[in-house]
Amino acid sequence: MPFKIIRQDHYQLLGEGYVLLTAPHAASPEADLHTGQIVEDAALASRCYAIVGKVSRDYVDINRVQVAQTEFRKSIDTMIEDNGIRCILDINGKKDPGVDIETALGETASSPTTDLVRVRLAQDFAVKINKEYSGLKPGSIITSYSKKTSQGEFTLEALQLEFGHEERHNEREKVVNDIAELVTLINRRLGFSERG
Repeated sequence: MPFKIIRQDHYQLLGEGYVLLTAPHAASPEADLHTGQIVEDAALASRCYAIVGKVSRDYVDINRVQVAQTEFRKSIDTMIEDNGIRCILDINGKKDPGVDIETALGETASSPTTDLVRVRLAQDFAVKINKEYSGLKPGSIITSYSKKTSQGEFTLEALQLEFGHEERHNEREKVVNDIAELVTLINRRLGFSERG
């Protein structure tokens, strides 16, 4: 069972494995409503690490470069360093229906990981990959944390998953289950073996 640590602008769930779930905007506005509870439930179901923001995007957008030194971001840095995190799934909301997968045009996650996420989510939702802005916002979690070796191999992958209003409200259990299953599949792909 993951251990919960409460901070001023976020809380952390300590778990196991190589995957970290983040929900930077778990408070209002409406576009991000329920993302924090979805991430917490998925982290508990999969026993993975998670960091959930408690500050509204209306107050401060902790997914931008100007606030890269917030406690939220420092907790991500520590979680990566202390626990060998190799994949971040950054969970956000959006108003439109469906699910968007952002990888900054493949610059933040490998094709095998992106395909695994796409194929699993497409079983339950309408999925789009890398729409017009393509997750290239400077300072976003995915562009800040993905890392490659000098040979171009990922040591840390980061994908942003944006779930529509309909999915977060009326299909929340399915969203939680799919994210938890993705954590298990990605951990397995990265060589993590669960302790009995």
